[in-house]
Amino acid sequence: FSPAAKHATRKPLELTARIDNGYNYELHGAKRDFRDLPVPIAAMSKQVASAASSGPAAPAPQPPAAYGAAAMEDLLESIHWSGCEVLNATKTDAVGSLLKQGLRDQELMIVESDADEQLLISIAFKAKVKVHSIAIKAPADGRAPKSLKLFVNKPSMDCSDGESMVADQEIELSAEQLGERLELKFVKFQNVDRLTLFIHANQGAEDSTALSGIKLWGAGLAQTNMADFKRVAGSAGEGE
Repeated sequence: FSPAAKHATRKPLELTARIDNGYNYELHGAKRDFRDLPVPIAAMSKQVASAASSGPAAPAPQPPAAYGAAAMEDLLESIHWSGCEVLNATKTDAVGSLLKQGLRDQELMIVESDADEQLLISIAFKAKVKVHSIAIKAPADGRAPKSLKLFVNKPSMDCSDGESMVADQEIELSAEQLGERLELKFVKFQNVDRLTLFIHANQGAEDSTALSGIKLWGAGLAQTNMADFKRVAGSAGEGE
């Protein structure tokens, strides 16, 4: 044959393979054995055969469970509304506007102190919780809170108590921190059935203090539901 004829009659190489067990395959219709192949090719072919016979692939691993701040939830659903109160405010029934979904984000719905800078906000929970972090929203002026004291499980407090009692944590808020999520000293806020916030100074030494929202993050505990108990005597927050 001439070179041109040879080129015209040359057929492309066809490779067809069928794996019928761990070693045998069919090449050009003839049985072959992986063990007859060079070692690297045989090993690779064996891996292909193993993968083909092992069934569907294992599911992808799940992401790790959230922990730390990411594991904490909005404590809104844990709040016992009838046990909450605010003292020294122009509207003493306005605690809901500070805490409830849809209201705590309304910047124009503010709670303002009455006689001086001080405000005392007492938040009750249906059952014991762990409180991890807090965010306080306020007007962008000198009335925004600055000096804050937090108390755990102290019912029946008033502003005088807030001044004299030792707090579980004290926070000095900068203007930049208003609205930001701030982590608390978590070890001190375990087994909380009431959290009291006492604001005793504002950003601009104004005659009154104002804020528009409070958001709490934490985790619930499998404890008795405090809302199932009726208060026998006294004002809101006593005997719970």
